[in-house]
Amino acid sequence: MKINLKTFKSAITIVGLLFIGIIISCKEETLIEDPSTARSFTPSGLTVRTVKDSAIFNWKLPLYGSGKALTYTLELSKDSLFSVIDYSRVTDTTGALFTDLDIAINTPYFYRLKVNQYNETPESRYLFPGKAMRITGQQYLRPIRDFEIGNTSVLLHWLINSSTAGIDKAVLKSKINEQETTVDISTAEAAAGQKLITGLLPGTSYTVQLLAGRKSKGLASIITAAEPVFTTVLNPTDNLATAIANAVSGDVIGLNPGTYTLSSATFIVEKSITIRSVSNNPADTKIKSRELNPTGNGAGITLIGLDIDGNYSGTSNGTAVFQLYGTQTTNSAAAEFGDIKIDNCVIHDYLRCIVRGNYGSAALVQKAGKFSITNSIIYNIDKTYSASSSGYYMFSLEKLQFTSITVSKSTFYQMGEGLVNMSTTLTGAPTPTISFDYCTFNAFGGNNKYLFVDANANKVNFSITNSILANTGLWGSLNAAAQRSAAGSSLTFNNNNYFKLLVTAPNGAGLNLSTLGIANPYSIDLGWGMNTTNFALPQSTTDPSAALFTASTNSSTIGDPRWAY
Repeated sequence: MKINLKTFKSAITIVGLLFIGIIISCKEETLIEDPSTARSFTPSGLTVRTVKDSAIFNWKLPLYGSGKALTYTLELSKDSLFSVIDYSRVTDTTGALFTDLDIAINTPYFYRLKVNQYNETPESRYLFPGKAMRITGQQYLRPIRDFEIGNTSVLLHWLINSSTAGIDKAVLKSKINEQETTVDISTAEAAAGQKLITGLLPGTSYTVQLLAGRKSKGLASIITAAEPVFTTVLNPTDNLATAIANAVSGDVIGLNPGTYTLSSATFIVEKSITIRSVSNNPADTKIKSRELNPTGNGAGITLIGLDIDGNYSGTSNGTAVFQLYGTQTTNSAAAEFGDIKIDNCVIHDYLRCIVRGNYGSAALVQKAGKFSITNSIIYNIDKTYSASSSGYYMFSLEKLQFTSITVSKSTFYQMGEGLVNMSTTLTGAPTPTISFDYCTFNAFGGNNKYLFVDANANKVNFSITNSILANTGLWGSLNAAAQRSAAGSSLTFNNNNYFKLLVTAPNGAGLNLSTLGIANPYSIDLGWGMNTTNFALPQSTTDPSAALFTASTNSSTIGDPRWAY
């Protein structure tokens, strides 16, 4: 059979064109719902830019749309399927602005756009990017500090400037039942930049919004403290030592305001108990304590809302806040201790350290769980420093296997020669985690110690983040290296401000921090000296320290939050 080559080429061309046409048709059907609608009528290039209290939408004019009086509909929905349209706007421009007067802040909204019907041309298909946006709103509400959140109350603070003029109410919304409560703010409270809100439910999550009329001026989330349940409540005339001796594991001993004295070493034997002030205010409830000694398996203690004064007799000071004993008669005996927790306390005037846990007869003979400190101030520790003595780290934990040390939102000053000592080799022990976050340190370190941690041949996960550290060498020269640990350790030093971290004060070389994996450092000298005890940050927006108000990993103020304002 003879094939006409010219005819064959023509046939191929026709088939090819048909195939291309099919592809184009398929592409067009993925963009518009109605095949009869021209592709040139579909909007494109929909973008959104959010700036605190506003969302600015822009898009491109449809192809061949020039000169036509087109209108557009922009829709917002909390639901990606747009089953409910929360907000809709019709406009004749290629842009739209939504503010916090139009939409809720801190709420994700999906958005889509269409061209409305024009003359005989039907409306276009929706252009839907498939993602959500949100506006955060203006933020003049200061960070809410943990110790200002009670069981049924919260103390709010906000910046006082022209942008906060007219603040007149706060709205609290329970995350349990979505119930909203509006609280009026008086003119005097607005001028003071502070409002105490009462009548909240214990142990409840709330969102708090500050308003000037309808305009949002700040948003935050809080969780009120749970209502404590006390096993027993004491008055200052009662015997605290007897109550501790008689307590069983899980008991909560409440202390009414006043001063209590533990003039002898106090043993918490094979039980874990809590001692807390009824007021949750360390300024009105004090324990003069020689030393608290968790002893034996399961022994642990929680202290909440207390002033712990190591000057227990007026002339004599305790050696350590806590000492871990195997038994009352043999401190080196084997034991597996429970946890030690300190929350919202002021601890001061001890001769050696915060925790001494190095009595074990050998490595790994004694083990412990977690040590945690939050919202506390600790000062005047290691008062027996001598250049000829071995001295103490704040956590002296040689030979002890422990799980973690977690310290946050706390202040330390005029204290020991180093932070953590875990230098005895602990073969086969799990790697512990040590973290200091949002803390303020001043006037510490010396006696040739490693300032941060001495793990020696042990691995450790160690981090200091979002903190301010200043003035080392209180007790003489330090080791030039800030830490010692085994290869494979995780060492993090992020988003910190530090100054005068010296091997020898006041004019020595700087400490070697290079092994810590530094990120986002600041070196703003805040003018503190060895004797500084007030660490409030300057409030001027023109002061170089203003950068510290947004320097943390979540763009908030670094250091212990109590000093932010």
